[in-house]
Amino acid sequence: MPFPFQQAAFILDKLMNHGFDAYIVGGAIRDHLLGRPIHDIDVATSAHPADVMSLFKRTIPIGIEHGTVAVLSGGQAYEVTTYRAESGYDDFRHPNQVSFDVSLDQDLMRRDFTINAFAMDRSGQVIDLFGGKADIMQKKIRTVGLAEERISEDPLRIMRGIRFASELCFTLGQKEVTAFRAKSDLLKHISVERINQEMNRLLAGKGVHQAIRILENTGCVHALPLLENVDLKKLYDVDFSFLQTSEERWSAFLIAVGLHDVHVFARAWKWSRESEKKVYELTTLYNALKRNPWTAESVYFAGLSNAFAANRLLAAFGILTNELLMQYDQQVHLLWQASTIHTRSDIAATGHHFIQWSETKPGPWLAKVINTLEKEIVNGRVTNDLGEIEAWFRKWQISQKKQS
Repeated sequence: MPFPFQQAAFILDKLMNHGFDAYIVGGAIRDHLLGRPIHDIDVATSAHPADVMSLFKRTIPIGIEHGTVAVLSGGQAYEVTTYRAESGYDDFRHPNQVSFDVSLDQDLMRRDFTINAFAMDRSGQVIDLFGGKADIMQKKIRTVGLAEERISEDPLRIMRGIRFASELCFTLGQKEVTAFRAKSDLLKHISVERINQEMNRLLAGKGVHQAIRILENTGCVHALPLLENVDLKKLYDVDFSFLQTSEERWSAFLIAVGLHDVHVFARAWKWSRESEKKVYELTTLYNALKRNPWTAESVYFAGLSNAFAANRLLAAFGILTNELLMQYDQQVHLLWQASTIHTRSDIAATGHHFIQWSETKPGPWLAKVINTLEKEIVNGRVTNDLGEIEAWFRKWQISQKKQS
């Protein structure tokens, strides 16, 4: 059997030539067996971190307390970890004790799911101690050992399991469903940042509806921040395949479950300001577009990227067919192209011009005039020409004086 991880073969060869055991382990083997793209290649070895660092020229001790050293080669980083056993998880994440002088079997025994507990030797032989191959064939997510024990060690495994169900279109084993339901409250001990990372990948998976059903059936969703009382059923009608970014997917999620205050949710989930702003803009645009079609002004203030994203949201909720989505995108593109400005900085006049023309000190009037002019230009009522803008401004001044 040919060795499928040739780019990492030099690591195994060097370790073995110096008398150490060395195997490819984990998700890379799972993805190889499934025919999926390989991203990270991890190595397990009997060598201690100091041995690994002495054998390879370019290394980074990225997790030395857990026996992990990154070996750098060809622009790639390969995590090389000493066989280890773990015990005691008082903080529901980090083991209280890590032992390095153990066997490969013991090292594989500490892993979360059977489909991640593979090892492969240098000849390409797969070592499958827990029935991972059979679970891949049956499209099942099962824990290594007792599900409740694995979850109690690190409750994030609940979210990882449901995320794998989404990414791989797998289902949970029955014992895992029972354990996830029984232990769902332990998710409250996990940092929201880590839960958010898993949710981002879950919502992006091809089996997202399957994963949402698991979240609902196990009650795990109700242990997540601000989701204690939500009903996920409307999410089954959302076609996530239209959506391209995590912000678009979260927008669809919040719209479907009826959570309208994006800012409160973003703070609870500790989103970046950029993500919060994007989701707020997209949900606002979605609600506006359900009532009114695109105009030159709405496309300009949305921006091209947000406008296309909002169209995709309409399609995800079945408001637009594929054909109508193409028409909406074409309309947005034409309105954008027709506009003589695309940002405020494109306006031919600046604040200095208005101050000079008015012979007045800056004040609230300046922001008002620029805001008004911006809309006038976008709607084609004023040409973006300095002379015409000055003429428009003179008329605007007169009208303001009459109003006051």
